Amino acid sequence: MPHRVSLILSLIMPVCILILTAGCTHDEFPLPAIPPAEEQFPSYQNPDYIQINPPLDAANGYNFRNPSDIFYGVDNFLYVADTDNNRIVMMDIGGTIQGYSQPIDHPEAITQNDSLQLLIVNRTNAVFRIDLYKYLHHIDQVPVEKVYEQASQPTRQFTGISVHNGFEYYVTVVDPQSPQQVSYIYDFRADHFLKGPLPMEVNGSGLFATMLPTAIVSQREQYLDISANAEKTEAFYFTQTGSIPELQLQNYYKIQHITTTVFEGDNILVPDLVLIGTDIYDYKKYYNPEDIALDRSGFVFVVDAGPDPAQDPGSGIQPGFYRFSPTGKELQATLGYGSGPKQFNNPRGIAVTAVAETDQVVYIADTGNNRILRFKLSTDF
Repeated sequence: MPHRVSLILSLIMPVCILILTAGCTHDEFPLPAIPPAEEQFPSYQNPDYIQINPPLDAANGYNFRNPSDIFYGVDNFLYVADTDNNRIVMMDIGGTIQGYSQPIDHPEAITQNDSLQLLIVNRTNAVFRIDLYKYLHHIDQVPVEKVYEQASQPTRQFTGISVHNGFEYYVTVVDPQSPQQVSYIYDFRADHFLKGPLPMEVNGSGLFATMLPTAIVSQREQYLDISANAEKTEAFYFTQTGSIPELQLQNYYKIQHITTTVFEGDNILVPDLVLIGTDIYDYKKYYNPEDIALDRSGFVFVVDAGPDPAQDPGSGIQPGFYRFSPTGKELQATLGYGSGPKQFNNPRGIAVTAVAETDQVVYIADTGNNRILRFKLSTDF
């Protein structure tokens, strides 16, 4: 009897082991696909932008004269380059004016570093600073300091500026008086020392080439107050006119994303090839993109000045602004020429509150109409 039990067990055990082994195996299932950013906010199904009233214009107590830029600061204040009033206007996000800077000649573009210092350019060869933190944000008391001037190149014009890595910054540069109207993107250290132009082709027709750049935004703006590590990036977007008709030159990427890769242990800048063929890289969409902004979800906002209808009535391109997903898909466009609701005249600045899914507001410096317009996504029509 014991021998028979032993024999039965010897026959059963391999089968049990096989069954147990089979039970321990598992099928490999693919990881769930993460939807693109434009599909992650279900409340934004087929939305459109509606204008928030009243507009910030003369009829409502504002006195802007050709405002050329608007910037949403690290400190959650709005700063307007009130160009022909020769000042920076400080506002809260609702549009209430908090103060005016001391005079600065025709400011054109604004950024802010991690010490809450405003850095400003004004189509000269100089960079200016307003140290708000030092004066407890009493902007009217802060002296406007010139922190850099490229004396060796008096005809250079700085058109855009954006901080990266907390305190370093980029500046877009044109020189319309040079024979080739050369264009650069300069890189500065935190102490305002010019490291030099980025190694991009000047007046080229493709990616990683500059042709009359108009604005720049560091990808740091996407990560503010989210990730200190992610903020330390050299990546950026920039806009450019991309056309010099008198020299028969044309760049086919008026919006460009320059990202980074690691090469021999160092980060180097490279063009973003993934966006080729997407809406954001469609050069026929734009006439003169003047400014660009990012929110925390990586959505990209572009304002296009459009043509002067009297000068170019047949282009079919209208001024206004676009919103693109991080994958380059156009999600919304608010376009129209004029001075009425949702209409624009040579708009040149754009800013956006940081968070896409909680009542985000887009601010437009409607330069030719001497006003600031505000927009909000809505599905209510």
